[in-house]
Amino acid sequence: MSEPALRPRLAGLSRWRRGLFGRVFLTFFAAVLAFVALASIVQFATRERHDAGWVETTDAAVEAHKPALLAALAGDGDLEATVATLARALELRLALRDLDGAHLAGDRSTPPLRPLRPRQRSRLERGAPVMLREKSGEPQLAFAIGDRAVLIADTGDHASRRNRNLALGVLGLVGLLGASAWLLARSLTRRLALLEDGAGRIARGELGHRVKVDPRGDEIDRLGQEMNDMAYQLGELLRGQRSLLTNVSHELKTPIARLRVLAELLTERAETLPEHPASVRIRQGALELEQDLSELATLVQDLLTSGRLELSGPHASPVQRTPIDLAPFLARLGAPVAAEVEVTPPELTLVGDPLLLDRLITNLLSNARRACPQGHVWLTANSGGEGVTIAVEDEGSGIPPAERARVFEAFYRLDDARARDHGGAGLGLYLCAQIARAHGGTIAAEGRAHGSGARLVVRLPLAGPPAAVL
Repeated sequence: MSEPALRPRLAGLSRWRRGLFGRVFLTFFAAVLAFVALASIVQFATRERHDAGWVETTDAAVEAHKPALLAALAGDGDLEATVATLARALELRLALRDLDGAHLAGDRSTPPLRPLRPRQRSRLERGAPVMLREKSGEPQLAFAIGDRAVLIADTGDHASRRNRNLALGVLGLVGLLGASAWLLARSLTRRLALLEDGAGRIARGELGHRVKVDPRGDEIDRLGQEMNDMAYQLGELLRGQRSLLTNVSHELKTPIARLRVLAELLTERAETLPEHPASVRIRQGALELEQDLSELATLVQDLLTSGRLELSGPHASPVQRTPIDLAPFLARLGAPVAAEVEVTPPELTLVGDPLLLDRLITNLLSNARRACPQGHVWLTANSGGEGVTIAVEDEGSGIPPAERARVFEAFYRLDDARARDHGGAGLGLYLCAQIARAHGGTIAAEGRAHGSGARLVVRLPLAGPPAAVL
């Protein structure tokens, strides 16, 4: 096959090896091969070596030493040395016993000859070796030495060595399979965990997050790349929607301002009308129109502020860093709603954007006063560590625990009808959360420690948000 024709096939094989299927297949195949190889080694190391050939070899060695043993038994020679010589030659434990089982020479730790069955006794009387097996599978040979003694050959610690080798082999096999499975599972789950974390962050709104992938990787890398592309497309879609909403809100400022001027003129002219039921309705309508336009202007301003915070990006912070003396700042904001203000210590300051923080605290105070028109509203600030905690409490009905996280979503309202009657559009707390994040802080809804009502807590760093990277 020519080189140009071979090149695409080699490229395809390389992609297959790098692919997830190829990696799983090769890992499993290699693990099975290694398991088979190790199992063969274990079987070889622990196989039964005491076969018929071994018995014949041992019998021949004993036959060769029988004259010396018989002579030693007759008193012509050292019986103990003769048995020891044969034991060294066979590498076995040997013991010479009389027909009653009394020890004559050799290794005293050698087990005594177990009772023989009639067939075994007949073989022994004919001069043939008799093999006995214990439950462990290790043999014990018995040889008749004339008609006066029996030589017992025991394999000693062969059984323990074989069992030890078998146990080590089994542990090795289990360890091999475990290590292979761990490596395969780890290689998959570690990367899947990264995808899971990335998907969770994107689902929580971090559309700028990207999963690290290898452009030449396998199926998991391609899935991560598709997830990154999806996050980019969603981010661009939301950015376009926010930009459109911001532009529309900006264009609405001028006609709303004109309508407010006309509403004020209408209210002034209505005051000059003679007393009449129709005049009363006109004056009331003009007043309600002015209030509605004021709320509409506030909503447009909130949309513009929210759009500015959303579209600013990470490299152009919309926050102006200015030192703020909190005691007079919060006292001024709390006065319109008759809030009880407490700052600890009184000289507490933080660095932030006065206009944005003004909007944040004003929204929280307005919500608190709407929740309890006749009750108490508290505005407190205190330092703790490297941050400032600002809390707004009221004696209203409070926020259910299940809703405390959702109230900071855009256009979310606990009670649509009640919120609409009070002029709420569900954007105020969302804007508060944006301002808190822009300052590097957090905001949370809680219940009051004593009594009914809600407690909105803003935690901000003393030094303010990080400086923008230009």
